Order: sequence, then C-alpha cells, then structure tokens
Amino acid sequence: MECGLPINTDFESLQKEARRLLRALKSRDAAAAERYRTAEFLDSSFHARLADAQYMIARRYGFRSWANLKDRLTVAQAPLNGH
Repeated sequence: MECGLPINTDFESLQKEARRLLRALKSRDAAAAERYRTAEFLDSSFHARLADAQYMIARRYGFRSWANLKDRLTVAQAPLNGH
C-alpha cells in the first residue's frame, strides 16, 4: 500500500526528514507527533532512535519498513538498461 511519495523524492531528502523527525520526537514535539500520527511514541518511557523516525516516515508513505522505502527509491532512481 504505497502512497504519496512526492514525485521527485530522493533518498537523501528522506534521510534529512528522518533526522528532523528524530529531533522533534526527542523534544516531545506534539505538532510533529500529529503530522506523523505518532502520539503514542511521546510517552515518558519512549526514547526515540533514528530507526524509529525512519520507520514512521516509511509508514507515512505507505511502506512496511524503511528498507522497503529505500529499495523502491533505489529501483526508481536506477538508470534504465545501464544508461
């Protein structure tokens, strides 16, 4: 169920988005939680890691995991027929 990846998205921009989200999660930013629908991650016992932010971004765009999202972008950005 993939959805909504912006047309010209590259993997580097998603990595930057993940780092921004991680900072927001660590600061318990409620607006970020709402954008990513991650309020359940903001309780006092949650210690955000980069992998958590990456997972949330992958799920936001309809992928099962960060690895699936990365694979899709790698395939989409690969030159056709080696050119």
